[in-house]
Amino acid sequence: MTPTLLSRRTACGLLGGALTGSLLLTGCATTADSGAGGPDTLTMATTTPPNVLDVAHGFTVPGTLVQFAILDSPVTRDENGKVIPQLAESWTEPNPVTYVFKLRKGVVFSDGSPMTAEDVAFSLLRHTDPKVASEAASMVTAVKSVRATGPDEVTVVLKSPTRTFLPNAAVVWQVVPKKLAAAHPQDLGTPAFGTLGTGPYKVAKFSSTEGVTLKRNEKYWGPKPAIGTVKVTTITDPETLRLAVSSGEVDGTIQVPPRDARKWAPLKDVRTRFYAGNSIAYLALNVKYAQLSDVHVRRAIAHAVNREAMQRLVVGDKATPATTILTHPMLKALYGDGFQGAIDQLPQYPYDLAAARAELAKSKYPNGFELPANYNSGDNTADALQALAADLAKIGIKLKPNPLPDDAYRAKRMRHDGLTLGLIDLAYTTPDPGELLPDLVSSVGAKPYGFNFAQFWTPQLDAQVNKVLGLKSGEERKQAVTEILTETAEQAPYIPLYSVDSGIALNKRFTENVGVWTLNIFTEIKPAGA
Repeated sequence: MTPTLLSRRTACGLLGGALTGSLLLTGCATTADSGAGGPDTLTMATTTPPNVLDVAHGFTVPGTLVQFAILDSPVTRDENGKVIPQLAESWTEPNPVTYVFKLRKGVVFSDGSPMTAEDVAFSLLRHTDPKVASEAASMVTAVKSVRATGPDEVTVVLKSPTRTFLPNAAVVWQVVPKKLAAAHPQDLGTPAFGTLGTGPYKVAKFSSTEGVTLKRNEKYWGPKPAIGTVKVTTITDPETLRLAVSSGEVDGTIQVPPRDARKWAPLKDVRTRFYAGNSIAYLALNVKYAQLSDVHVRRAIAHAVNREAMQRLVVGDKATPATTILTHPMLKALYGDGFQGAIDQLPQYPYDLAAARAELAKSKYPNGFELPANYNSGDNTADALQALAADLAKIGIKLKPNPLPDDAYRAKRMRHDGLTLGLIDLAYTTPDPGELLPDLVSSVGAKPYGFNFAQFWTPQLDAQVNKVLGLKSGEERKQAVTEILTETAEQAPYIPLYSVDSGIALNKRFTENVGVWTLNIFTEIKPAGA
């Protein structure tokens, strides 16, 4: 889902449609308040600004980077992706649809006002309110009710058993004062009104032009962070970003473009590291669109795609080839370390032009056809689409890429306007397949502003997805997911490409312990030797 970011998940997005951790916008701009400081000050750069410090309207990489530093949730996750307590001391599940959270006592917001159970309950409930139009709404669709059932207790009731509720809550249930959030349903977290949290940092300065400055929250209920001041600045141009980190103008970034990994590796006094991400890049083929409604056409395209070449063009070698729609962390969580054996049993479409021609010959369009495809002129997918057009031309399909400005492209795609073939990259926040499947193979995801850009779903698939959401881990759940993956592979609405790695660069004055499941980046960065 995330996705995402054109709003999908913390580090999610659409490659050529929503933001990803590696999306680089054109231009060359830096904010005024940039520059690295002393050992107690960390300056990080992002490629787009954190314009809103609230997940409801700022579900982007830069936005959540700051949000997780200032806003706590009842639950969070550890380095392995396991959900653990945060503002809640514990929770119980008296039945499959009910969660009762026991809250920590004595927690206060950064202004000293006490956090109440009403604050906690409202902070989740607001995402279900259509008037708020929360970008996180798709992650809490299972929520039926949220109530403060005691001074230090909140009870959540779901519409049906949903195993992804807790992992999603760790991301989107950011606790804010009820009075503040109710007064600002649309503009909470903006520079004009700001926000208030219980996290390890508090906002000292926030401007759309000068970035964000955070200070250590001395009223924080947990361990104090090692760094006293954090500044977040914006550098939109990739080469300017690299030079700023190299010179020490800024201390680092979590948005190292994988495609430029070799340029970042030799930087003096900078440690650049890539780690496996929880994302999946793929081609989405709209099964409701004329020629693409023919399964043989979709299979022909799948055989005609040179996945290795597309990966090199978009992200270089900092990615892992994908052969199914689930991310690698999801596959490992579902099947264990031997997940490759399980996915090898699924229908596969290796690069094979002869097989592609054979499939097209079985279709209603054996002589080929023209296929328009919108793409984002502001990112690095144009070369990949041109390469794809060259491959498809070899089997008689004439791809006609249509460039659109960044904002126009994203708006059209999220409205599901003009969907044909699209290059997508979605990043997710949990290792649970139940987070991704509703996005890609359900009727909910096929609605406007959903992420089922292939428009691929059936009542049977909806029922199967709901079954997966209600099952705990085990053989029955594994079998249910396998059946969905098999059906999806046979119908080929998606052509999996790769899972891109995430990259972080940091001045050697600091050390970091950041991984795929890290939510609060800044608390995982410390001065060297600390």
